[in-house]
Amino acid sequence: MNKLIFRADGNAQIGLGHVMRCLALADMLQGGFSMQFALVTPSIEVRALIEKAGIAITELPVVDTETAFLDHIQPDTIVVLDGYVFDEAFQRAVQERAKKLVFIDDLLTGHQVADVVINHAGGVTEADYEAESYTQFYLGPHYALLRPEFRQPGGFGAPLTDGPIFVSFGGTDTGNVSVTALKAIRQVDAHLPVHLILGPFHPDRVAIDAFQNQLPNLTIRKNLTAAQMVAALQQCSLAITACSTIAYEVCAVNRPLITVVTADNQARLAQFLSEEKLALSVNFPTLLTRLTPVISLENMLKLAIQGFQFSPDTVAESLASQRRFFDGSSRERLQALFGRLLA
Repeated sequence: MNKLIFRADGNAQIGLGHVMRCLALADMLQGGFSMQFALVTPSIEVRALIEKAGIAITELPVVDTETAFLDHIQPDTIVVLDGYVFDEAFQRAVQERAKKLVFIDDLLTGHQVADVVINHAGGVTEADYEAESYTQFYLGPHYALLRPEFRQPGGFGAPLTDGPIFVSFGGTDTGNVSVTALKAIRQVDAHLPVHLILGPFHPDRVAIDAFQNQLPNLTIRKNLTAAQMVAALQQCSLAITACSTIAYEVCAVNRPLITVVTADNQARLAQFLSEEKLALSVNFPTLLTRLTPVISLENMLKLAIQGFQFSPDTVAESLASQRRFFDGSSRERLQALFGRLLA
């Protein structure tokens, strides 16, 4: 059977984004490949996610990691890299050994030598890259790397007007933006129902728990499965998330969305979501220009929540834009891509 190796890492420091994207792609390609993940000291949580998907794990040593990984590559192997440490020299070394090299990117930096670059961020074009003449690009939400539960061409139904506010800032939330979002909701109406979803590496559960007395209708949940995430989103009237893969999951379920830039590499995606009216991205101009914000993030979020509450036209326009970009067919597109790589 055709071989496919995913090289990605995930932990409390770098989050789960790289691993989750690779797992989504692995699910789309199930049945066509013999798959394995190669990781450095995977956490218990990351190992459990991969093993649940039925994919073999190769644990790489901390010392001389690159050499150890290169030794695993066979001439008939397609390698998928997802991470910020795989520079041009390493990619060339992989390419010399592998059948094909696929690079999942979201930074647009460096010279690209991979056979294929996948970047599902919107607003990105080939002109944004410096690359080899043979490199092929598959860009934008039509190639969204989403877990199967979020890929439903028939849709997920209309949002509830009186449902809870869904809040989630991914696996780590190192800046504890969750607390800022809860403060903003408290400013709007302390009695609003809120479902806060925490990831496995949240750094300050004590601060979160303290809000139980300030928001009496706050429900805190942790480590939801993809199916549970979909169910929670289907119930909500509004979602507030980091401007990362979770924002795409909200768009796929088709719910009103407010995004917060929590890392430099999210700024371009935030701009795309805002300009195409898929979401309100509350703080990306500040991050892009490095200007001191005129108002705090808490107050930005408060105004954004009120904007959705009192503008049904804004909600309708946003939901229509989401449906235009997320049609549930990314699996078929990516299967066709990898089929061509095998030719």
